[in-house]
Amino acid sequence: ASDSNVDWNQALPEVRKFADLHGLKTLKIDTYSMTDPAAVVPQGKIWDCQKPSTEDAGQWVVVSSNMIMDAHNCTWLMQYPHERLAGGSMWAVHLPSVIPPAGSQGGPPPASAQKHFLGYPGDMRAFFLNLYYHPEQLPRVCAELEAQFWKQYRKR
Repeated sequence: ASDSNVDWNQALPEVRKFADLHGLKTLKIDTYSMTDPAAVVPQGKIWDCQKPSTEDAGQWVVVSSNMIMDAHNCTWLMQYPHERLAGGSMWAVHLPSVIPPAGSQGGPPPASAQKHFLGYPGDMRAFFLNLYYHPEQLPRVCAELEAQFWKQYRKR
């Protein structure tokens, strides 16, 4: 099942227990929200399950069930050892020691098959987290967004 009613980070306390139980100093998390998971999981870092890096190989990661098929395209993860957290609203996945290249068998999706969170063109979570940590940028960002809106609106 994948729906915003399945997960809105209510499972983060269980994710923290998982990280603590496994002695993880860092845990990359593909959350279904625009908040910093480190507020609940101190070792948590925002991650995009569609774009793993070589440093992710062999590590545990956690993915919202909403990101597996709906908001992201990460069914590829479920072939690797995984544990259900919080009744399945999130999944802990142990990545292989070598992550296959994007688009190859066993690997993440190619760029052409990747989905953007909530359909936003780009990484909306990084956008909002940046504003969260740098609120002084809000007037400039709002002005830029307004200018982009009016530019698009006038094209119609």
